[in-house]
Amino acid sequence: MKTSDAKHHLELRAAAALKAVLGEVSTIKVKEIRRASPEHGLTAYVDVCGHGHTLACDVQIDGQPGCVRSALEELHNSAGRGNADAMPVIIAPYLSPEAQALCKEHKTGFIDLEGNARLSLGEVFIVKRTLPNRSAAWPAGHNNAGKFPVASTHSPSRAQRAEA
Repeated sequence: MKTSDAKHHLELRAAAALKAVLGEVSTIKVKEIRRASPEHGLTAYVDVCGHGHTLACDVQIDGQPGCVRSALEELHNSAGRGNADAMPVIIAPYLSPEAQALCKEHKTGFIDLEGNARLSLGEVFIVKRTLPNRSAAWPAGHNNAGKFPVASTHSPSRAQRAEA
């Protein structure tokens, strides 16, 4: 898949995730989510208890802290050129706890495709946290024994018990 196709596919998934998070709150009505431009991600227009809000969403392929830091700088620099009242939001496949903390420090909302989210829309504050997917957390072949205590389910066979 070409990079532009992968980015477009990620933007479609990001728009769906944004709509799903916003749709969980009955007082939020999504008016429109559209692609701002190939360079500037998505713009969402929502109504919260009769008040309009705009979300300027930057869709990131990589949610690592270094990439998020750069995206935060770009979002805040572009806020002066566009709608200054727009809430900046980072959307990525996965945002580490460190990347999430950076977003919080910069008063920027975030959504990741793992199910984590933090958005502040006037009267409504959304926070969602999911447990990390263990298979995604460790590279293939990594021995994670000892990382999570697991109760043994081994029991001796009847033959072993009869010998004892």
